[in-house]
Amino acid sequence: MTWRQYDTATSYFIPSSDDPELHLHLRAHAEDQDRPPVLFVHGATYASRLYDVPHPGASWLKATAEAGYAAYALDIRGYGKSFASNLAETAEPYARGSDAVNDISDAVTWLCARHYRDQIGLIGGSWGSITTALFASGGSKSQIAALVLYAPIFGETNPGWLSFLSDPSHPSQFNPAFKGARPVCEPSTRARWDAEIPAGQDWRDEAVFQALVQSSLSDDPQATHRDPPAFLAPNGTLLDLWEAFNGRPLYDPSRITCPTLLIRGGADTTSTRADALALFDALAAPVKRYVELANGAHFASAERLGPQVFRTANAFLKDQFRG
Repeated sequence: MTWRQYDTATSYFIPSSDDPELHLHLRAHAEDQDRPPVLFVHGATYASRLYDVPHPGASWLKATAEAGYAAYALDIRGYGKSFASNLAETAEPYARGSDAVNDISDAVTWLCARHYRDQIGLIGGSWGSITTALFASGGSKSQIAALVLYAPIFGETNPGWLSFLSDPSHPSQFNPAFKGARPVCEPSTRARWDAEIPAGQDWRDEAVFQALVQSSLSDDPQATHRDPPAFLAPNGTLLDLWEAFNGRPLYDPSRITCPTLLIRGGADTTSTRADALALFDALAAPVKRYVELANGAHFASAERLGPQVFRTANAFLKDQFRG
């Protein structure tokens, strides 16, 4: 069976409130209006597909739906099926955190109206932990019943990432070679992922990996015209990560007051233990938990560890969600 046979999500397109030409894509499972809604927000590279990998047992969205929720995953502008027509030609990094917060706000407003509720559950991973934390610490934070930050990023200096993001000629500056977007292909994804998995360890299922990569490539109509086949990922996120990995947080955890769970893989070199614990200590949430799962990398939710990630998040939602 191919990944397409497991690609069963419903798609919704909602208008952007700040760009009349933009429609935001939401991927959904069990979207019955009487269910409490949970919104997932992706990170810097893979869009909503990361939370709905079309392979048996690999979809976090389906696991959330099976736990009794209406599960939605948003494609931030320029990602996945939230198509930006000029992305390839844009000279400046596209889709910063402030843009993502606008998109999250539009999705939250739409979900609250669709489900006749004042609050939703919110889950953000990697760069999505930054954007969802920004939203949960802002003027609309009362709309969040519970917050899950997966592979969270806060404000710790990260030399490995800085070497990738820095201008080779001026290491204290962001690399101007990063224009509007960058191509993401199977070899680059494999190389990055493998770098966090110890030699000889079988943390990842190749069929799940292929389902994630191939389904993501299918969302970009131009992917097959690139060599190797690649989809475009906006680079605005890299500017946000540049700030965070220089020790300059983009949000104030003391303004986050909803129940909050932090969850990360123990081998994650992007979301480090020190950074996650510093965030945990700074959160003002009266209910907060930190969970670290051994034998998991940055993409732990799409590894063999995935079901543990899903169960951990769903247990927290069950305990805290009041929406």
